[in-house]
Amino acid sequence: MTGQKIDILFAIMAVQEVEFFIPVARRLMQEDGLNISFLTFHEAGDDILEREGIPYFSLHKIKREKERNVRQASGDVEHIEKKLGVRVENLIFHEMHMSGRNRKDLISKATCYDSIFNDILRRNDIGCVVQELGGFIAPLTLYYASAENRTDHIFIEPAMFRKRIVFTLNNLYADIPCYEDRKASMNDDLRSLLDDYKDRKTVVIPKKDRHFFQDMTFRRLFSSDNFRRLSRKLYHKYILGREEEYNWIFQYAAMHLIKAVRRKVLGIYYTNPVEGEKYVYYPFHVPLDVQLTARCPEFFGQEYLVTLIAKSLPPGYKLYIKEHPAAIGGHSLSKLKKALALCDNIRLIQPGRNSYDIIRKAACVITVNSKVGFEAIIQGKAVIVLGKTFYRGKGMTFDAGSSLSELPETLKKAVNCGPVNQGERDSFLARAYDWSFKGELYENSPENLADFYNSLKAFMLESGTIRGKEPCLEGTLR
Repeated sequence: MTGQKIDILFAIMAVQEVEFFIPVARRLMQEDGLNISFLTFHEAGDDILEREGIPYFSLHKIKREKERNVRQASGDVEHIEKKLGVRVENLIFHEMHMSGRNRKDLISKATCYDSIFNDILRRNDIGCVVQELGGFIAPLTLYYASAENRTDHIFIEPAMFRKRIVFTLNNLYADIPCYEDRKASMNDDLRSLLDDYKDRKTVVIPKKDRHFFQDMTFRRLFSSDNFRRLSRKLYHKYILGREEEYNWIFQYAAMHLIKAVRRKVLGIYYTNPVEGEKYVYYPFHVPLDVQLTARCPEFFGQEYLVTLIAKSLPPGYKLYIKEHPAAIGGHSLSKLKKALALCDNIRLIQPGRNSYDIIRKAACVITVNSKVGFEAIIQGKAVIVLGKTFYRGKGMTFDAGSSLSELPETLKKAVNCGPVNQGERDSFLARAYDWSFKGELYENSPENLADFYNSLKAFMLESGTIRGKEPCLEGTLR
């Protein structure tokens, strides 16, 4: 399909994304007169779009058609880096650690995908590409190809508030635009969410990720849900011969088995907080989360990072560390044991303990860019930020340099600074809330689909990414 005028190109990686975006696309086509198409990475999703009569580009079909013409060599590294303006290592970093595939194959994949994306973007008049934030080769290469072709690009990700999302235009890093000029005040919805946080003791767990937030036991590993997912993937791959992007079935299964074994072994190292003990809290990030692999890969080695933090603590303080609830058993056992052996002031906290209470009693929280850092701001705690995040540089945190040479002094200041100013905190939270929109990814209720449709349209009208349309925001939701 070439020479088309496409207002929005939705890039989708999995079937659940097709099922979610189809009703949104229908409303945009029927009610707003927009030309919508999909870029698919999952051939089972192609079948659904075919039945629905919605136009799409199938990456895997295109790849097969032009396979002989696409250079599949690592010698393209210099060319692709210069063309896209990004180190190829950043494109393949997440997938290399997730899939276990070798560097040469992954560079060839990035080269192939870049060629396909450029053909689509150059041969069609595309207004905007819309996709969920992801750290794999597909979403990252599409983002950089969009920038190369001067095509607007929107990343979608969960906000720090329940049932809300954030849209980021033409940037890999989400941040509150025009922060100093943005005026906002606490409203009833925000107050309700903050009260809800105190009751639930968690800010947000998106529906799409809830099945990950369980302890990595053998019972969970061999659950009926996991068997259903495994059976579906095996059926699509080996019976139907359908290709999909996340198709490392046996590597993925082995990775989860290893996590369950690690979880069992780590049982002897887990401890509980000690009443009255002075401590700084570092919450582990999900090891292969996009926040690290794409946004802050320099802090990927978290087991080593915690030893640096522990050695930088003021005298008399412990470092409490805890695995992310979605990645229990996900860290290198040997590296974690080495960190605990090197530093006797580190406590590995039981993974079942809620971060809310650990934050509440901590002298300060130190993080790369995690949700827990935002939770600590809500609780009025001092926060040290190491990486790139939207709450860095807003007057709410102690922002450390990437070299970490000043970390001992920063920690000393943070543990002695006292609580965050309430008025400044409320102003920051109000601006962060106002930056977000109603809606949740892959929650297919009619109410949520309506919220998401209105929110996406509102953002695109405000940002000017819907071309040639009169800005009519009546009925949109923030």
